[in-house]
Amino acid sequence: WDIITLQQASQYSGMPETYADLSSLISYVLDNCTNLFVDLKFHMTWAYEQTTNHGGFKNYDRDQMKMYNAIVSTVQEKIASNPDFDGILPSGTAIQNLRASGLGDTLTSDGYHLKDTYGDYTAALTWFRAITGESLDLVTYWPDSVKDYKADIMQATARAVYAPYEVSDLGETI
Repeated sequence: WDIITLQQASQYSGMPETYADLSSLISYVLDNCTNLFVDLKFHMTWAYEQTTNHGGFKNYDRDQMKMYNAIVSTVQEKIASNPDFDGILPSGTAIQNLRASGLGDTLTSDGYHLKDTYGDYTAALTWFRAITGESLDLVTYWPDSVKDYKADIMQATARAVYAPYEVSDLGETI
């Protein structure tokens, strides 16, 4: 593989103490990878929908912004300064940005897994942008189910890659 991604289970993603075995995991992955030039990236997950019944949401007092901020803080503390990682895929920030659009807090199918429409497509575009650095203007495939929010999705994604640790106002230009 050219790129290998790691992520923490979503319910623990904002809890720094759950990253205690990260160096062992990285060593295992790199020791078993045949590509000496592999890029190791970290996928930053998203906060749960405010109305979710996921048991892990209690870790954040059932508060979406508390969960988002904990994820960001943990990624900054445990991942951003880790020289083994070649980048962060800020899906969590892209999703949080998109929640500020007309879609609101409706991007998951069950309160925590992304919907196979807006949510999944936004995460996929975040990976594309963060990995390639290319403009989303190059993307020619837009499923009918997301076309009404294309501008918001592009904005949320571009802003997340530009500023991965902060929620952006989609009305501002970058």
